[in-house]
Amino acid sequence: MPGWAATLLEGLGYWWTQADEDLLAQAGVLVAAAEPLLDAVRDLAGASSAQVWTDNVGQEFDTFRTAWAHEDGPQAVLSDATSGMLAVGGGLYVSAALVLFLKTTVLVQLSALATAILQATALAGATMGTSLLQIPVLKEITGRLIGLLINLAVGILL
Repeated sequence: MPGWAATLLEGLGYWWTQADEDLLAQAGVLVAAAEPLLDAVRDLAGASSAQVWTDNVGQEFDTFRTAWAHEDGPQAVLSDATSGMLAVGGGLYVSAALVLFLKTTVLVQLSALATAILQATALAGATMGTSLLQIPVLKEITGRLIGLLINLAVGILL
């Protein structure tokens, strides 16, 4: 966020995060790309586990097999983790898009406010200062619009 925009934003009661949409998107791609590796680990662990109960006989090996296949067992946990990685990767990518959306729309709103303030200030002499009266109204409107944009982005994330 440029310095002038950050100053205006702070004047409206908002603090801008230093989130980097490029890094968020890269993290999303990396997490999603790692999902096949976890799939391979799950498959290798499954094959190794099957070898244990296939090559051995006894109560403890039957117990191991039951525990492995249990709905809360390692096989299920690893399968859920691979789905989770895709969800987290997608979530990071969506977050990156939302950060970019917010940056763009907030900068547009702040640019319009800065332009209006400059115009009101430039006309102050000709209007005997009455043009300055619109600045607090414009700041309030802009602040509310930015609040709506932030609420919209948070609503999308939730």
